[in-house]
Amino acid sequence: MKTKIIVERRVYSNLVKFVVETRKLLTDLSERPEFTKEWLSVADIKTEFGLSRKIIDGFRKKGLKVNQKTVSGKILIRRRELEKFITKK
Repeated sequence: MKTKIIVERRVYSNLVKFVVETRKLLTDLSERPEFTKEWLSVADIKTEFGLSRKIIDGFRKKGLKVNQKTVSGKILIRRRELEKFITKK
């Protein structure tokens, strides 16, 4: 029984350390200019959110609003729209 308590404490301790480190990392990333842009290209979305082009195209078919001036033009997606679309699901 004692070893179970020690293991649980160690696991809890590791989780707390992980959360603190993740929070610091996210704070550092949020201050970088490439992560504060209002309009995101597909490459930006791949870097920041880890979403593939195929997933982004699926989102567009399901109603994600994008800005594309011509058919062969660059696709730009407003950060707020993408975040709202992702969290809506």
